[in-house]
Amino acid sequence: MKLLDKYAPKNSPFILGFGISLIGALPLGYINVISLQILLEQGNWATVSFISGIVFIEFFVLKAVSFGAKWLVEQKKLLLFIDIFTIAFFAGIATYFVTNIGNNQNFSLSQLQLAQFPFILGLLLNSLNFIQWPYWSGIYIYLFRTEKLDPRCNDNSIFIMGAMIGTLAGMLIFAHTGKYFLVENKIEMSKYLNPIFATLFLVLALGQIGKVFIKRKKAKKIMQTISNN
Repeated sequence: MKLLDKYAPKNSPFILGFGISLIGALPLGYINVISLQILLEQGNWATVSFISGIVFIEFFVLKAVSFGAKWLVEQKKLLLFIDIFTIAFFAGIATYFVTNIGNNQNFSLSQLQLAQFPFILGLLLNSLNFIQWPYWSGIYIYLFRTEKLDPRCNDNSIFIMGAMIGTLAGMLIFAHTGKYFLVENKIEMSKYLNPIFATLFLVLALGQIGKVFIKRKKAKKIMQTISNN
């Protein structure tokens, strides 16, 4: 949030949305790794189709969150359910890939029937990405509170458009950069997908567990402060 406060432009909702989504889409993550594999196995159009599915769901998430961000942040039980579901989801997939590291059968998108329909695969994966709801809620509350985004005019629609294009650009940059690195170094990605996904999902699960404990500690401090007063 400090970076947003320092560098986020005012009265430029498109640039604001584009910048936030671009930065969020660039880091290594399982959706980015899948987009890279789609690029390697099926080419550019399939990759754009997959990312379009991601962006399609993102549009509805941003629309919903822009109206109910404050309400969602106040739903402690719902947020706890999202945290627990996310941990279980990441841990379950991590366990699957950990148990398959030692064998000769590496994971490949060709094993999934949905891989033939990249757009639908993108829809499914981003629909299961529940962690984006509290993430975007926090972003929206901050932007509205600091008046970097005006909910009373068309700023939000322009912001969402910028965010969608930022996600598309960020994921394409990641996929093509990854492809260039793999091709230049003659690395066969399929050989390393099991340990890559196992590590990614394990780190994501542990990170989410850490967030839950941090939230609990903050809540206890607030309750202690209230009781002392």
